[in-house]
Amino acid sequence: MFNLRPKAGTRTLLATAALLLAGAAQAQTGKPSPMGDMPGMSGNAGATNAKSQTANGTGTVTAVNAGQNKVTLNHEPIPALSWPAMEMELAAAPSVDLTKIKPGAKVQFTLSSTKGSYTVQSLTPMP
Repeated sequence: MFNLRPKAGTRTLLATAALLLAGAAQAQTGKPSPMGDMPGMSGNAGATNAKSQTANGTGTVTAVNAGQNKVTLNHEPIPALSWPAMEMELAAAPSVDLTKIKPGAKVQFTLSSTKGSYTVQSLTPMP
């Protein structure tokens, strides 16, 4: 007669393989995380600490929404914030006149943060 019962080592090997396959399947079902889920990013930008900070950057305006006081910038890396180059929509301070800024304009800007939310404090066209 044949012994159809698997040996203890075989059972352990099969259980381990099943767990590895289940983990791989789970990893493949994930979707890309939005920027707010990235470490060090919150909402539309920045560090999540409560300490206020400022940083300067340069970039190109890709969209302006003066009605909502928002500007979309395709900016260069910002080393002070450890940000890579990217395009992002940012809130502008009420003192920033977005009616004078047009898409395609190259600009210098200053950001300030409070509790991880960044706001454009100044936006100056570059020559």
